[in-house]
Formats: sequence, structure tokens, C-alpha cells
Amino acid sequence: MKKKLPTIEAVSGCILIAVLGYFLGCEPNVDSMMDSAAPSTANVLPNGSGQFVSTRPAASRPRGLPVRTGQTILVASFNIQVFGKSKMEKPGMPERIAEVIRQFDVVAVQEIRDRSNETIPALMHYINVNGARYDYVISQPLGRTSSKEQYAFIFNTDTVVSGKDFTYVVDDKMDYLHREPLVARFITRVPPNYQPFSFTLVNIHTDPDEVSQEIPVMHTVLKSVRDFEYLNGMQDDVLLLGDLNAEPHQFGPLGQLPGIMWAIDREPTNTARTKIIDNILFDRELTSEFTGRAGVLDLGEFFGLRQEQVKEISDHLPIWAEFSIVELQHGAAGRVANVSERTGTR
Repeated sequence: MKKKLPTIEAVSGCILIAVLGYFLGCEPNVDSMMDSAAPSTANVLPNGSGQFVSTRPAASRPRGLPVRTGQTILVASFNIQVFGKSKMEKPGMPERIAEVIRQFDVVAVQEIRDRSNETIPALMHYINVNGARYDYVISQPLGRTSSKEQYAFIFNTDTVVSGKDFTYVVDDKMDYLHREPLVARFITRVPPNYQPFSFTLVNIHTDPDEVSQEIPVMHTVLKSVRDFEYLNGMQDDVLLLGDLNAEPHQFGPLGQLPGIMWAIDREPTNTARTKIIDNILFDRELTSEFTGRAGVLDLGEFFGLRQEQVKEISDHLPIWAEFSIVELQHGAAGRVANVSERTGTR
């Protein structure tokens, strides 16, 4: 029998979480999901504290990104402005976008516009050169008008597990949102006898002309997904990320949720470097896996480009936050960086 989904109260109506092939009521089967492509654990050794000591040499990273040790993952968001076939046909463009994606373990992508549905599959060809193994999930075209957009999550299958069976779209019955968020559940790959970090991402792109309507209900969207995830999978690590088209001081009720924090609060996220309109939000007490490290990837510095060249890629810059690959107890402090130095809190 198909499980009936709960109706969840909203501000002045209800938002029903609609499932696209989601396996309800259970966590992902880590053993069966990892068997086919489990990475070697020979180079990751536990130490006495339960942390990992990696014997791999530390890889060099672009300025501002942490060195990858195998102990953490990087979760990112990137609005690739009007991302479709025309952008992919620009010389060097797919290679640059692919290089950006490969810096992270999971990337929430916004503003995909391609009726042919060929853009993301074509991009994956460029991402997975030289042995990289990334996969993706993508939403149906969303929006009230004929100019619709898609969301996607692109993720490194060597470090995290997900798929279309763990993905759904929030169904906004009261039509508060121009584009309903895409939600996906992920779980990290870890050596045997370690508990992986499992988390849910809510990918959002608010309409710039409807921010005054959408931001005031965004706290309800986040709470609704939290309630649904906990009820159906005992999942309490739920992160809202994407292009909010609102700065932290404009979050309103979203920024007043108990325990809420946002990873980006100082560095502008638009290419013009004037606004903080992209962010990653979560409950700091529940998501103890956050290390305290977060930031914005400067594409001009990364590729050696002038600002006008960066704008050809997007009017947004990628944002990121770092998390432990192992599940930590609630309330545990970040183990890598001082949270107060890099993050915003309400």
C-alpha cells in the first residue's frame, strides 16, 4: 500500500510534501548502496579520538578552500545564470563550470534553463574526465510562467551516496513560491564501523520579483521539510541552500528560527561583489558536523579572469560549507575552525 503523506501546516494554508519515488520511512541502506562502488579505506585510518588520520598527501586547493584530508566534505551552491545550451556552447565554458563543480562533494545548482534536457548530461561528460565519478539528480521544469527553471544536485559518488529515489519536490498548495524547492537526501561514505553523516538538502531559488512574498514563508518551508524528514527517516540534519535573493538582515522569520545559522554573512556572493544573496542555513545545534569553515569561491582569482569574464559564467559566485563525514552528537563544537569567525547566527 502506498504510504499517505502528511499534510503540514503553513502560514495560512498547507504545504504538502510530494514524493518522486522516495523510499519513505527508512534511511538509505548504506551497505547495499555502497557495495557497487565503495572506495578503498586503506588510506584512511582511525585514531584514538574517533577522528580519521589520512595517509594520503594533502591535495593543493584553490585559495580559500580547505585542504581535503578525507575527514570532511564540502557542500556548495551555485546559481549558474541562465544555464542552458547557449552557455555550454561558449568556448571554454563547460570546462570551467566542470572545474568548479569538481572542487566540491555536493553542489546544489540553480537556474537551469534547457527544454531539451541536454545541458546537465553534457556537463557531466566534462566533469567526469580523468576518472572523476560524479552523478546528478534533477527536477522537472518549475515555475508559473513559460520561462521555467530546473534545480539539480551534482555529487561525487566516491564520497557521498544519493539518487533519484531519495529526491522529491515540495508541492506548494497555496502557491506561495514561484519555484518549489528540490529536496534530496545524502549519506557519506565512511570506513567500516563508523557512522556516516546523513543529511538532507533543500535547493531553493526565490524569484527576484517575488522576494517579499517568498522569504516570509521560507521558515515554514524549512520547518515542513524538517518535520517530514524526521517523521519518515529520523533525519534531523536539514540544510536550506541556494539563491535566496535576500541578505541575512532580510531573512525575517527564517532568521529567527531556534538555533538557525547561516554560513555566509560577510563575503558578497554576487559577481559584482555587492550583496550576500546566496546562503546555506541549518540548525547549528542539530548539525554539529559543520566544522565552522565556509566561504565564497572567487572565480576571478580561481581562473585568472577579469570581472566581465567572470560575469559570462554567472552573476553569482559558488558558496560552500564544510562538514565532517561522520555523524557527531548534537551540540558538539566544530572541530576545525572557530565558528564565530566565519559564520552568521541570529
